[in-house]
Amino acid sequence: MDPAQTIKPEEKIETASKMLLDMKEKLLAAGLGKSLPEDLARPFDIGDEGDHADIERTHEFSILISGRDKERLVAIEEALEKIREGAYGVCEDCGDEIGWGRLKAMPLAKLCVTCQSHLEKETAHQKFVEEGMRKQPLIDEAEGKETD
Repeated sequence: MDPAQTIKPEEKIETASKMLLDMKEKLLAAGLGKSLPEDLARPFDIGDEGDHADIERTHEFSILISGRDKERLVAIEEALEKIREGAYGVCEDCGDEIGWGRLKAMPLAKLCVTCQSHLEKETAHQKFVEEGMRKQPLIDEAEGKETD
């Protein structure tokens, strides 16, 4: 018998809820609520241009990390709300149940494996098409006409 099928739905929800709350606690413990990370508060008036560039790069990275953490926190809150509503583990695209193995590995999953795979293929295809269009010369250029 498959162990995933021997787990009661209530146990799955309880386990998922605990995983999500643990993720949230770790994010908050890492200092998500701080106004600015310590490295962002450093003055720019010290050092040469190389130091300034390094500090700026660190600033950008810190802001990016902070933004990603905030996005992750929002996703955790959305998943916890779905648990409260009884909709956690349901694919947002097709409405089928998301497999327990996928939810254990990715508690923030919003799509089942099939729909996620379709989305990734569509995204890859769109990227391929966009890159191809950027490389393709304009019609006037291809015909040898000068453009303004």
